[in-house]
Amino acid sequence: MVSKFILLNGHKWQIKLLGENAILLENNDATHDIIHTTAALIRAAQFVGVVDIIPAYASIAVVFDLLQNNVNELIKSLENIKSTQVAIHSNSILHHIPVDYEKGLDWEEVIQMTGLTKLEIIQKHTAATYRVEMMGFVPGFIYLSGMSEDLHCPRKENPRVRVPAGAVGIGGSQTGIYALESPGGWQIIGQTDVTLFDVKVVPPNRLNVGDRVRFVASG
Repeated sequence: MVSKFILLNGHKWQIKLLGENAILLENNDATHDIIHTTAALIRAAQFVGVVDIIPAYASIAVVFDLLQNNVNELIKSLENIKSTQVAIHSNSILHHIPVDYEKGLDWEEVIQMTGLTKLEIIQKHTAATYRVEMMGFVPGFIYLSGMSEDLHCPRKENPRVRVPAGAVGIGGSQTGIYALESPGGWQIIGQTDVTLFDVKVVPPNRLNVGDRVRFVASG
């Protein structure tokens, strides 16, 4: 199976294989609420062999045990889910994250691309309330929606080999935070000293999907 489409929760999803024991339901038009109500529907169905359901920005990964289920049976089961009201229990927390904007690495580029002054960019960046849409591409990296369109900037053509932990950046229509030092291509406009990912803590993430974030200028 290369890919196929199914109707689930009143929306059309493209299904793709993720290795031999996972599938990806993808819908680039889905909102945060559609993604999470659909994930809740799958979770409520309690399919045999499903070991994890992972909602992301525009997709849902379903991981299953090959000894208890297979991809064809799982897809049939998904197609047979009846849309119904599901309760999404949210423990959404509002986090105030201090940012030292003087530690931004890409101010020249961001000012040029937005046509705004540094002060105007900081004011717009701190004015919004953001929502954590997903975690990735490395442990703890936080993707946030809700950024002003005035701040949209493309990622760097040549990514950095090292971006420091705590770096706050802009990538396209999103803003995000590097929880760990890693390579990356986002436009860096500041730095936070808040620890966002700690393997010694359970759970290791300080923020969770669905949480809200306000940035506060510091330094």
